[in-house]
Amino acid sequence: MIKGIKSVFAELYKGRKINTFLIFFIVSFMIWTLIKLSNTYTDTIKMNVEYTNLSDDKILLGSQENIIEAQVKTTGFRMLRQKFFKSTVEVDLKKVNKLKAAETFYVLTDNTIDKHLYREIEILKVSPDTLFLKLGKNKTKEVPVIHQLAFTFENGYNLYDSLKIEPKTIKISGPEDVIDAQKVVYTEIKQIEGINKDINLEVKLLKNDSLKRLTYSTSKVKAIAKVDKFTEGKLSIPLRIVNLPSGYSIKLFPKEVNIIFTANVSDFNEISANDFSILCDYKDIEKTNASFFIPKLGKRPKKVKSYRIDNQKINFLIKK
Repeated sequence: MIKGIKSVFAELYKGRKINTFLIFFIVSFMIWTLIKLSNTYTDTIKMNVEYTNLSDDKILLGSQENIIEAQVKTTGFRMLRQKFFKSTVEVDLKKVNKLKAAETFYVLTDNTIDKHLYREIEILKVSPDTLFLKLGKNKTKEVPVIHQLAFTFENGYNLYDSLKIEPKTIKISGPEDVIDAQKVVYTEIKQIEGINKDINLEVKLLKNDSLKRLTYSTSKVKAIAKVDKFTEGKLSIPLRIVNLPSGYSIKLFPKEVNIIFTANVSDFNEISANDFSILCDYKDIEKTNASFFIPKLGKRPKKVKSYRIDNQKINFLIKK
């Protein structure tokens, strides 16, 4: 029993020794850190570059310096704070100097850098100390949008009318040489399957590597189309002779042919035989000396989506 009590007190005493050591270590480390941070150091800090006041008719060409390095001298406290909160150096493009026709340069003075640093930080060196810029003419024009969409429909469905892209044109801006070569803008490639209702979707515009310097008035367009059920119909249409020389008469066998067509259900009842014409052209047999006509569609209503003529050989009897 007595041995057990002694063991407990020994452990408590040992624990107190460890806690005292940890407190001493932490306090010592903090004092050492404060002493070190109060010393003066020379180090390099990185700063972002931001270009401002670029006129609307100009554009920066090629790659520009986006980061500069400044060698500075200051206390550890200020150095730590400066590194933690990265500064941005503004380059006013209205104040750049011309080197030659297409190029300009901007000299980074200590004052330019100093206003973005904390107080009592001495600048020793800036690299690069001069920024070389290439300015080009900025141009804007309007180009059509071409879609790259493919659709498959559920059985019994099809487009009621053509697919529309809205807006059908957009404005693009950028370097003059790139703008002049750009005639159209394409949408992303997309396939949509099993369609059975109206189409109304957003589509992204493509920008390949050569177009990254261009700015689009919009990054997306809408693809819109009405979708309807369709059905198949069959009508008997009388044949008509064209280009028959005067003084000739001709009899056709048969006199009528069937046309099989598809149309949207909502339009089907509005389509009649009078909306079609099927022709036999005398010039065809005159040129080839054929013994039969191949009938051709003369007209059809716009509401018809597809068609086929049932009889492809029309016999004839001709008299002078």
